[in-house]
Amino acid sequence: MGDGEGERALAVMDAGDAALAAVRAIAERLDELEPAALADEPDAVHQLRTHVRRLRSVLAAYAPLFDASIVRALRRSYGELGRELGTVRDIEVRLQVAEQALQEAAEEWDLDAGVVVVMRSRLVDDESEAHRLAHARLVQRQRMPRSAARREALWSFLEAPSCTPEAAEPAEEALAELLEREAKRAVGRAERVDESSDDDRLHEVRKAGRRLRYAAEAVTDEPLALFGDRARALAEAGETLHDVLGDHRDDLLFAEHVRRAGAHAAHEGEPVGGFQRLAEAADRRAEKRLHDLAKAVHELRDAERRWASR
Repeated sequence: MGDGEGERALAVMDAGDAALAAVRAIAERLDELEPAALADEPDAVHQLRTHVRRLRSVLAAYAPLFDASIVRALRRSYGELGRELGTVRDIEVRLQVAEQALQEAAEEWDLDAGVVVVMRSRLVDDESEAHRLAHARLVQRQRMPRSAARREALWSFLEAPSCTPEAAEPAEEALAELLEREAKRAVGRAERVDESSDDDRLHEVRKAGRRLRYAAEAVTDEPLALFGDRARALAEAGETLHDVLGDHRDDLLFAEHVRRAGAHAAHEGEPVGGFQRLAEAADRRAEKRLHDLAKAVHELRDAERRWASR
């Protein structure tokens, strides 16, 4: 199909068909990524988890076009997969952060070689084994009947969706309104937090930013590409907010992990001073991340206003 024919097809596409096209593209990518993730290929678990989140976000954003109970069931089912992938991915992140933190500590701090050995054993070697076991459990779970049932439910939805009357509206008009709703939702949550907010509230804002990003990308990227720069600005603002708060959360979780590892080391009579310094450094990084929060919220608010005035 030539570019002109593609544009005409999009112009007459209704909102339901357009949203289904976006979901179908994600579903196809999920099927492509799963074998690599189960084989533990580099970054594959991360990519599969990202696309599971993308699927759930797009389903949530454009849910008014479809039967609510079906959308809830799909989001719940893929939420379970996301948590299973998250168990593995969280260990991967801790390993990556630990490797970098230990390298910096070895270069910048005057640590005894024995202390470094103990820290590496606890933070890298033990975690590598934990990753191996967690990945094995993931593989085992994906061989269960519920995994095939989850995939079948998604494809059944795509082949025979139960749509609402809103799905018959022109795609550009209906999807623009739903994207505006997502933008207002994200702004509403973001404007209620600052650097002093508790971790749970910040985490909710992070998820709202992520959902906005994926909702916007679904209608700006192929196969739809319905909207241009203003929608892309929403995606970028959502991504920035998510990244700021995601990095903050990763550092906080790493600090907690290091303190737990240090407590186990102390119980075994091992040197623990390095663990405390590493945890405190992670706390400082986390605090510094939040210095960019106000700017990220401002960019989000500005992108939402420009989209609302389109």
